[in-house]
Amino acid sequence: MNRTSRILVCTPALIAFACGKAAPKAPTMPTLPGMAASAPPTITGNDPRAYLFIQKGCPTCHSISALGVKSGTDVGPDLTYAYADVVNRFNEPLEQFLPNPTGTMQMVLSQLIKLSPEERDSVIHILKRLHDDQAASGHH
Repeated sequence: MNRTSRILVCTPALIAFACGKAAPKAPTMPTLPGMAASAPPTITGNDPRAYLFIQKGCPTCHSISALGVKSGTDVGPDLTYAYADVVNRFNEPLEQFLPNPTGTMQMVLSQLIKLSPEERDSVIHILKRLHDDQAASGHH
């Protein structure tokens, strides 16, 4: 884990969340044009890696089943599998796609969810780790 990732992971809110003392609420995120409001996400685990996704509002559209996060809608695919899924869908690795997304994600990441370069690196690191864990356990 690089220094930047450690800074993001060790925030007081994240430590409280990981210890089960305070569950962060997903921020209210504006919906895309033509998209109905969704039910709030369900968080069944306390994996600290979920905090960044929750803070940014990703569960508005995406579940992250490996982290115990269930979206309130089925709009987007489960991010547990995003590291491989992006290659299959967009023919480029997540490391190239996330800084310059196309389609719906281009609008979402440019207008609704702004990721700093450090946050983007953390997202990539977490999603790659989820992919590696799934591959090692023989899932998906």
